Amino acid sequence: MRVTRVIFKKSSGSAIAEFLIFTLPFFTAFLIILTHVQYKAMTIIESNNLARQAVRAFVTSPNDNLALTRANQVIDIYRSTLSSSAKASRPISLEITCQRNPCFSPGNRVTATIKVGDSQKANASEFVDLWR
Repeated sequence: MRVTRVIFKKSSGSAIAEFLIFTLPFFTAFLIILTHVQYKAMTIIESNNLARQAVRAFVTSPNDNLALTRANQVIDIYRSTLSSSAKASRPISLEITCQRNPCFSPGNRVTATIKVGDSQKANASEFVDLWR
């Protein structure tokens, strides 16, 4: 008992300082990882939404001549909101595929594939209206 009193009396360190010294590196690493995960999640959500919007613009087009133009217009509008460094680091490409030809046959399944940079890829599918 007496030994513990002597040890605690001689301890001149602050508990708050020790806590910060030991935990600050862990919190910093945790914050960096959390920020990276959030950035990747936002990229995935944006690319999925962009694929859905592009395929929707394609299948709701009044004719097949305007369909690809409308889908590319969705991509161009999205690109206009990006900064110049984001445009350079994350190029966006669109690919439209149809289950059967012609693309605008009633009930045909149309798929839009969006590639953002080298790592992100998103797909979305819609069906052409049956009464077209």
